[in-house]
Amino acid sequence: MNPFDALAIEFGALTNLAPLLRVRNSAIYAWKARGRIPIKHLKKLEELSQGRLKAEMLRPDLFGEKNVN
Repeated sequence: MNPFDALAIEFGALTNLAPLLRVRNSAIYAWKARGRIPIKHLKKLEELSQGRLKAEMLRPDLFGEKNVN
């Protein structure tokens, strides 16, 4: 599943994330356009989702199975 689809399902809509992360809605959509969530928000997203969303799911390019030594 696409990380942004997972976020939308978890939080109801991507726009619901902006106040929780203290960023503008435009920032969320800029992340989506680039295809990645900034690392500095991953921990907060894990906390807000009560662990249902993990860094490995949200940024598989950094924390995915192929990047584990």
